[in-house]
Amino acid sequence: MDQNLISLKLSEHQNKKVILLKFNFNEEIKNAVTEIPECKWSDTKKTFYITYRTDYKQYLLKFIDEKYFKKSGQEIKKFSKAVRPKEKLDIKDNKSSVWLGQFKQYLENKRYSKSTIDNYSSHVNHFLNYFRGNNPEDITNEDINKYVHEFIIRGQRSASFQSVAISALKKFFSIVQNVYIDIDEFERPKKGGHLPQVFNQKEIKRLLDSPSNIKHRLILSIIYSSGLRLSESVNLKLSDIDTRRKLICIRQSKGKKDRYSLLSESIIPLLKLYYNTYKPNVWLFENNEGGKYSKSSVQKIFHKAKAIARIRKYGGVHTLRHSFATHLLDKGTDLRYIQELLGHRSSKTTEIYTHVTKRDIGKIISPLDQLDIDTD
Repeated sequence: MDQNLISLKLSEHQNKKVILLKFNFNEEIKNAVTEIPECKWSDTKKTFYITYRTDYKQYLLKFIDEKYFKKSGQEIKKFSKAVRPKEKLDIKDNKSSVWLGQFKQYLENKRYSKSTIDNYSSHVNHFLNYFRGNNPEDITNEDINKYVHEFIIRGQRSASFQSVAISALKKFFSIVQNVYIDIDEFERPKKGGHLPQVFNQKEIKRLLDSPSNIKHRLILSIIYSSGLRLSESVNLKLSDIDTRRKLICIRQSKGKKDRYSLLSESIIPLLKLYYNTYKPNVWLFENNEGGKYSKSSVQKIFHKAKAIARIRKYGGVHTLRHSFATHLLDKGTDLRYIQELLGHRSSKTTEIYTHVTKRDIGKIISPLDQLDIDTD
C-alpha cells in the first residue's frame, strides 16, 4: 500500500513553481486528488500538480486525509490552526548562515569527522551562495541539476568533487530543508575504472632510503609497512605502538572504528633511535610545539623523497598504502586479512588490488614468447 501513497515534490512547470503529487495509479487516491480545487494534470510531468504556495501542506490537508501521504522524507504533517506557518528564510537577508549553522550542528551532534564537516559545509555554503537572492524553500530539483551542470560539469570539476557535493546536498536537504525535495533523484557520477598507482619494491626501497632525517624516514616507513592513510599516520600516539606484539593500533579512523595493523620488525631499531633523538611526549610524530605533525608536512616529506629517489610515476602519500596492499597480495596474503589491515568495510574495495597484483598475471606467458622470432 505504501508505494501507492502520495509523495510531494517541488518542481517547475511552464516557468512556475509547482507542487507535484506523485503516486502510482490508485482509483481511490485519484478520486481524492481530483477533488482538490485548481489541481491539474500535466502531460509533460505525467502527474497531478498544484501551483506552489507557502502553506501548501495545510492547504492539501483540507481536502485529503493525511493517511494518503507518504510518511517518509519530508512528509506531510497536520498543523494546528493556531500555529502560523514559519517565516521563510531569505538568503538575501543573510539568513543562509542560519541554515548552514543548523546543518553543521547536526553533523557535529552525529560526530561526523572534522574533514567531513568541513567538506560538506563548504559545498552547501557554495550552493547557497550560488542561488543568492533565492529563498531556500523555493529551490527545486531542477535548480540542483542546473547547479551541478553549470558549476561542476562546465567548471570541469572532478567526479569525486561532484560525488562529495551530491552527498553534502542530499544530507543538507534531508535535514534542514522545509519542503519536499526528492533527494533520491540526485545523481552521482559513474565511477571511473582507474586502477591504483603502485610503486614496485625497488622504488619503495629508494624512496625510504632518501630522507636523511630520522623522523622523515620513520614516517614514510610506517605508512608503507602498516598500510596507513595519511590522516592515520599523524593521529598516532605513543600508546598506539606495541613493539612487543609488533602491532599498531589505529583508533577511530574512517568509519569511527579501531583496528590493528602490522608493526614491521625492521622498523623497531629505527623507532628506538627516533625515540632517543626526538623524545616525543604524546603524539608519535610531533611538531616543534609538541602538537601532532600536520598532513601537509608529511606530503612535503614524501614528494621530496620521491624526487630524490627519481621516481617518475604519478602518486602521492596514499600510493604507499596501495603499494602495501599490492605487495602483500603478491606474496600470497589472503585478501580477507588485507581487508582487515586496511580497515575496509567492504571486500569489494579491497578487491581492486587483484587487478594490479603480478602474483597470477605474471605467470601468464605472452604469445610472443612462444614464437621463434629474429630479434637482431
